[in-house]
Amino acid sequence: MIKGRYGWWLLSLLAGLLTACGEDDYHYPSVKMEFLTAHAGAEGSLQSILTDEGKTYRVIEDATNVQVEANSSVRLVSNYGMTVAPDGTSGVKLYAAARTVSPIPQSAQEFKEGIKTDPADLLSIWMGLDYLNITLNVKAQGSKHTFHFIEDKVIANAQTGHKEVYLTLYHDANQDAGYTQRAYLSVPLRSYVAEGTKRMTIHFSLHTYSGEMKTYDFDYIPLF
Repeated sequence: MIKGRYGWWLLSLLAGLLTACGEDDYHYPSVKMEFLTAHAGAEGSLQSILTDEGKTYRVIEDATNVQVEANSSVRLVSNYGMTVAPDGTSGVKLYAAARTVSPIPQSAQEFKEGIKTDPADLLSIWMGLDYLNITLNVKAQGSKHTFHFIEDKVIANAQTGHKEVYLTLYHDANQDAGYTQRAYLSVPLRSYVAEGTKRMTIHFSLHTYSGEMKTYDFDYIPLF
């Protein structure tokens, strides 16, 4: 078994968030679907969120079923909207959420059962604060897919403060195939930030269903 093994998470977000008897006098809320970091309190309930734009909001209402360890942080993809608490303070309501796959990358030797690079098609990829966010299309039906990130190599230039990180998608489809489903992943990058690091270039590669090996390059400037 891979140490720190992560399963996949498929999120079916709400197509219609709310319904009301009186359509004419009901105003539907403005809702965003975003990757974000949520922070839990002593009882494990979500207390605040940090968006990838660096904004922090208090969670006023949480309609999700996400279970979080006390006083911990978790990476989510969520539907949320702004709202106002009874005391007049502003914050957010979480309508739906699921954890993203967000393990810290590991070198190849850490994968004791070997490397798996089954195909996946990239739907979108972008930098978000201290994460590289990824949305994949995966052919799946019944088996549990496993995702992780393989650290191929890291090249650091101490003089310029520039670091290059080469990563490959680990994907074990367990011989599953079927309908196209979405998987949501976030690569945590703060572990690569060391004293003197000013800028990074992230090279992320994956195998596609067409048989190609595709690589995507992103600049990451850590905020200290």
